[in-house]
This record gives sequence, structure tokens and C-alpha cells, in this order.
Amino acid sequence: MDIYHDEDTWETFLDEFYEVFSISDLMKRKIFICGSYLEENFNTLKEIRKEINKSESYLGFFELSFKKTHNENFIFKFDLLARISDEILMIIEHDKGGHMIELGIIISVKDYLEKTMVFVLKNAPMTQMLIRGSLLTPFFMENENLFYFESGTELKTIISMLYFKTNQI
Repeated sequence: MDIYHDEDTWETFLDEFYEVFSISDLMKRKIFICGSYLEENFNTLKEIRKEINKSESYLGFFELSFKKTHNENFIFKFDLLARISDEILMIIEHDKGGHMIELGIIISVKDYLEKTMVFVLKNAPMTQMLIRGSLLTPFFMENENLFYFESGTELKTIISMLYFKTNQI
């Protein structure tokens, strides 16, 4: 999949980045947090961003943070944000919504796949395409770039262990 962003798009994006964050945030490790934006799920995403942003080294952010750049085409917007990200965190609590399309893009673009970790809510209803496809090797390997969690607390613990090398939240 090749999506090209012209020079004006990059300039608009950088202007917006500085509006949303700061110039010093460009130096941080940028972590693009993806998942469901339904209210009950978005709270989980916000908690994970808060956990990640405890460190001065990381900048966790959402697609929603950017309203000007490619807002008319979410696929282009996702591609742009994935390109500038050092890592992509995909949190799956159900199998309906735009984050499933984003997972398809991640799998189809090697650079995105290599910088993605997926966190899946255990026992959540999932389509066979996820269970017997997207969440399997060669795309993802459990406890390497695929992790299962039972609660928001457990998810925060896993994130903390991965990013802060500790068992404490």
C-alpha cells in the first residue's frame, strides 16, 4: 500500500503537531495508541496514554488529537500518524470499528507491523478473521508483540512492565 503525502500535508501536520504538543515532544519516542473510540473503551485508551506519558521519554497520543490533517480521509490520516510514530499500540476490546481497518493496514505494511504491539481483551467476542488470521504468526507472537489482558488494571501492569521494566504501576 503506497500513500503519498504532498509537501503541504507535511507542513500542515507539523504546524498542527506543534499546536497539539510542543517542539520538545518531537524528540520523545512517539507512541501511536489505537483502539476503539467508543466511550467505554476510550477510557481504557486514556489510562494507557496516561501510564505511558509518565515518562519524559515517551509521548503517547491518539489520532483524535489531530483535527486538521487529512480529517476528510481517515486512512490517509492513519498512514501519516503511523509513519511518524516510533511505535504503534493496538488495544482490541472488541472487533467492531475503525481500529479493525487500522489493524488491516498494519498487517499490510511491513514497517508498521514491525513497530506494532497488540493487546487483546481475553474472552472478547472476535471474528474468525482475527482469531484464525490477523492475531497469528507470522504477524504476531504471544508475549513478544501480542499480549492478552483480562482487565484495565492488568493491561496497565503489562504496559508498565514493557515500558518501565517494573511490576509496579
